[in-house]
Amino acid sequence: MFVLEPNALVPRLRNNFQLSIISLFGACSACGIFPFAVYRWVIGDIRVAILDSILVLGITALVLYAWRSGDVKRAGVVLMLTHTLGTMASAHLLGVTGLFWLYPVILGNFFLAGPRLATAASGCALVYLALASGGFDNRAEVFSFLATGLLTGFLSFILANRTGAQREQLERLANRDPLTGVYNRRAMGEELARAIAMRERTPTQRAGLLLIDLDHFKLINDRFGHDAGDQMLIGFCASLQASIRAVDRVFRYGGEEFVVLLPDTDRAALAQVARKILEGVPRTIKHPDGTLTVSIGAAQLEQNENWQAWLARCDAALYRAKAAGRNCCVVDGLDTTDH
Repeated sequence: MFVLEPNALVPRLRNNFQLSIISLFGACSACGIFPFAVYRWVIGDIRVAILDSILVLGITALVLYAWRSGDVKRAGVVLMLTHTLGTMASAHLLGVTGLFWLYPVILGNFFLAGPRLATAASGCALVYLALASGGFDNRAEVFSFLATGLLTGFLSFILANRTGAQREQLERLANRDPLTGVYNRRAMGEELARAIAMRERTPTQRAGLLLIDLDHFKLINDRFGHDAGDQMLIGFCASLQASIRAVDRVFRYGGEEFVVLLPDTDRAALAQVARKILEGVPRTIKHPDGTLTVSIGAAQLEQNENWQAWLARCDAALYRAKAAGRNCCVVDGLDTTDH
């Protein structure tokens, strides 16, 4: 059974912009339509009352789906279509009175879905209602409706685009390590928690984690300076990205330690990826005092395990790799040590 915990509401809304938009527009739509639904039932306008009730129930269900599944992209698109089709149906039943709902719908569409889908849905609805709604007395009213609808759509497009660009910039500053460009520790916690949630929904879903430490990195900083150390970190991240898949995520855990999240990966595959990294780093990264090597601890996500315990098992495996002489990998649950 899905339960919304009060303590989890604010953090999720703060950290997930699209979920907050879906929740806001969903709540405003449902609360705005509900009084009209009640009024239509009272006065006996059954057709419109049924339409309004369906819209309220559908919007509420979509918001709950977004919270439960985390699939905000699909929920946003379906919510956009629900708003648009509901407005078109309302205009047919109510005439010109129903047309007024199109303006907030156009605004919401550009925040709920991408610009292409929002433009297509809003444009089709605008043209269709202008030509087929039958709510206008003359052509001047039709042209005024089209002009104001297009202007609303244009301004909504600019506002949504500007807001999206600023949000992406802020998210990059908040979630990326400024030196290496990989994700930072804050983003790591969110991604690992998401992997845990996915495992809880789908018990067969596997995930692996690597904790990587650059061997004797302090000596590089001490002997050659921090600028040389920074270049090593940048080069290492480039080498690491070349050794993993596009779906894998790299995080700077702290200093010279990095975490790699690998979806759909078992212990054997973890060992293979670690071996590829061990071979690739010395081959691609050199420094004046020799060749750079790394030590790796790896662990597969277990059932009913939080991400802190998962990472702790990686840390324990990394400790064993260092104790075994460094430049090797230890996978939790496997007896072998790869050098």
